[in-house]
Amino acid sequence: MTKVLFRTFGPPARVAKVHQAEVTFDGFTVREFLAELERKYGEGMSKLLHPRGEALSELIYLLINGKNIFHMSGLDTPVKDGDVISLLPVTAGG
Repeated sequence: MTKVLFRTFGPPARVAKVHQAEVTFDGFTVREFLAELERKYGEGMSKLLHPRGEALSELIYLLINGKNIFHMSGLDTPVKDGDVISLLPVTAGG
């Protein structure tokens, strides 16, 4: 079992109904962590994470300890006890 601190903002926070929570899951990768979020928070989280069936929506950033997983090993990025995983929407401004 891996225990992490899950932080979220915007639409993901509305779906999860939390801004921060400890999440414990079986596994050691981002992919397994996301499966636990879907199990815990239901269909709303599934639709947010992959609205068109993709592995992870391009409109979502997932950071581990402040680093974007797509600059690491993507969904196969290892997750360790105590990591801080942030799930946030892509934003733009001008």
